[in-house]
Amino acid sequence: MPTIVPGLGQIPALPSVAPPIDDRSLPLAPGAILPRLDYAEGFQCVGPACEDSCCKAWDLRLDQATYERYQLIPAESLLGQVVQESVVVLPEPGRQQAYARILLNEALECPFLTEEKWCGIQQALGEEGLSPNCRTYPRIERKSPTGRFEITLHLSCPEAARRVLLAKATDGSEVTDEKTAAPEFATRYDAWLKQSLHAIAVADAAHFDVARFAEVTLGLTRNFLRLLLRDRRYSLGERMWLMGVFADRLKTLLPILDSGAAQKFSALLGEFGRLAGIGTLLPALAQVAGQPTMQLALTFGLVNQRLGRVMNSLRFLDDFKAFLDGIGYQPGMTPESLTPGWLRAESDIFAPWMEAHPWLLENYLEHALDRSGFPFGKSWNQPDPKEDFHALVTHFVVLRTLLIGVAATRGHGFSTEHAVRLVQNYSRMVDHHAEFLATSARMLDEAHWTDSGSFAGLLLECAGRTEHSHQKTRMMA
Repeated sequence: MPTIVPGLGQIPALPSVAPPIDDRSLPLAPGAILPRLDYAEGFQCVGPACEDSCCKAWDLRLDQATYERYQLIPAESLLGQVVQESVVVLPEPGRQQAYARILLNEALECPFLTEEKWCGIQQALGEEGLSPNCRTYPRIERKSPTGRFEITLHLSCPEAARRVLLAKATDGSEVTDEKTAAPEFATRYDAWLKQSLHAIAVADAAHFDVARFAEVTLGLTRNFLRLLLRDRRYSLGERMWLMGVFADRLKTLLPILDSGAAQKFSALLGEFGRLAGIGTLLPALAQVAGQPTMQLALTFGLVNQRLGRVMNSLRFLDDFKAFLDGIGYQPGMTPESLTPGWLRAESDIFAPWMEAHPWLLENYLEHALDRSGFPFGKSWNQPDPKEDFHALVTHFVVLRTLLIGVAATRGHGFSTEHAVRLVQNYSRMVDHHAEFLATSARMLDEAHWTDSGSFAGLLLECAGRTEHSHQKTRMMA
């Protein structure tokens, strides 16, 4: 039966999925198709060379155990004097991890920071003397939906942002020649699908094992999303929209845990693997235009509610001013009146720059997928991708909108350094504040921008879109 997608109309039905491939020569590790960028491996703080230290202009909290350990430092020592003067118990201590606070000095720096911009606590007591927050940042240790521990990085750290955004795949996954892109990616989707169906068949062969099925489901889904994320036959906005459609379908599948789940998951993978590989949705997507006024309205609405609270990201104010200058902002102007200037900036400066540096935002989104666990979130068998997808959409749209304005201000001198700086400053402003995501979700709901068609308008690029989409459709035919 054809599928009806709100905002896109009727999508032709795909051929039924082929039976599982029983080829024992195929590897059980589909990750070999597109390995991850291990940006968290070997991260090291650059200390004095850091241009936006986490020891400055930050609300520094201590857990109770660290606070009590610091009280044991002799009060007559220089370090002990700093502890007595600058470490205070919170008025209403909550969790043990937020028991006390380190008061910043007049320069808005941590008082333990030495003149050489290294941590005095670590120099005196070693790394074990640090609080858990200071010891682990910018690393994020989280449990995967199947219980495994994984490490990602906070992009609010400049060095972490560079490692994530400027990394390049070394497995030959980048295909830039449009003449070879279609057959190249068709081969990759086919190989991924064969490996996927084989892995599912093996997991389901003897008896239905929930734990094994969970690992296979998570691994194969991640590999599909990574493969789709690098498929440049689609615009980046189109790839994100397809991820949302896939996640929505996955949500209805996984709560049913029985021996039939493997076959249903195989069918879902087959459907979307073929859909992505042959470009079934491209003709429909080509008829959908990006909505620049919506994108600007979302950006202004979310940034404005944070501007009065950006003590820990003062550098973002400079970037936001550059964004406003780039789109020709004057006091009193509305998103509607700013749209023409923003469109010119996208077409003249940002779109050509993105063609030359497509991997930067791809890396950002791959990192976002790893950090959030999308589309599974915290529970692999009862996924609710709505919240995580809303967050992905919000951050992506706001960042791309801001980048367009900053690129216009910088002109043809706009560089990866400028892009990394903006992503890092934005991340420092929003990533550590749960209320930001709550506000973004509320804004999307109140504006009725949560259906598939509205997400397409928010996600899809505007510059030269229709002509380029028709060219891709002919290329993939």
